[in-house]
Amino acid sequence: MEKKCKNKKCQRSLPEGYKHKYCENCRNKQVKRIKDTGKAALGVVVLVGGTALSIATKGKINPKK
Repeated sequence: MEKKCKNKKCQRSLPEGYKHKYCENCRNKQVKRIKDTGKAALGVVVLVGGTALSIATKGKINPKK
């Protein structure tokens, strides 16, 4: 029986002895999506953290000095 990629849109044939459920292309798309989500979350954390730090120090930290 020929193995197929588990992605419903893809359905590519997987080579004999392939140890993953998804083809290489689908796996790369999943990793890219995870990385992009992580970058967006990190951006939000930096924005909120910077704002919280500014509020906590009441603007006394001046990086331009």
